[in-house]
Amino acid sequence: MRGPKAIIFEVDGTLVDTNVLRARAWQDALARYGRQVRLPRVLAQMAREGDRFLSAFLPEAEYERYAEELASYHRAIFHEQYLGRVKPFLGVPELLRHLRDEGWRIALASTGDPDELEHYIELLGVEDLIDARTTDAEVDHSRLNEEIPAEAIRLLGLDGTDDTLAIAGLPYDVEGSVRLGVRCIGLVCGGFSEDDLRSAGALAVFGTPQDLLTRYAESPLAADG
Repeated sequence: MRGPKAIIFEVDGTLVDTNVLRARAWQDALARYGRQVRLPRVLAQMAREGDRFLSAFLPEAEYERYAEELASYHRAIFHEQYLGRVKPFLGVPELLRHLRDEGWRIALASTGDPDELEHYIELLGVEDLIDARTTDAEVDHSRLNEEIPAEAIRLLGLDGTDDTLAIAGLPYDVEGSVRLGVRCIGLVCGGFSEDDLRSAGALAVFGTPQDLLTRYAESPLAADG
């Protein structure tokens, strides 16, 4: 094996089925501020907007005034009404175990709160299979889709991105990994199409974690093994 190898898994829409639930929480939060927004539009903005997500729904003056308050309200709604409904995608522990057996180090990167990530780790039963974890609480929020995986690389003790791959289900996260110089595999289980993910820069696209494990031999993971 040549040098250290690492996988950075984005969590939302990749390992756990959260995208629609998180979008519904945004609908609820926006409704409180008089903004009735259809679910497809929320999901479309989640795909691309990331840290300035709310600017798509609020005029600039309202964004500057209410964005932080509205984001806090969204977090509260998601925790109270939706977090308990999150389900894992099929094959996650088996895929991570196979990667460890193949010599990969594994990091989880999430734009969610630290307590959300801990909940997902427990839900998935993968505590003993990961080497590092990071969330938006550990980084500057100007470009979360780049800074969170960059922090994961630092926590893994790697000098660069040459021996690192990312796996993500949101086009936004794929784009961030590619800008960082990390090759990225896309998963459509997060609700976005193969075209969406390839347009964002994914070098290969699979269905679920189970599909990626089943087709491991034809994936970039095997090529880097």
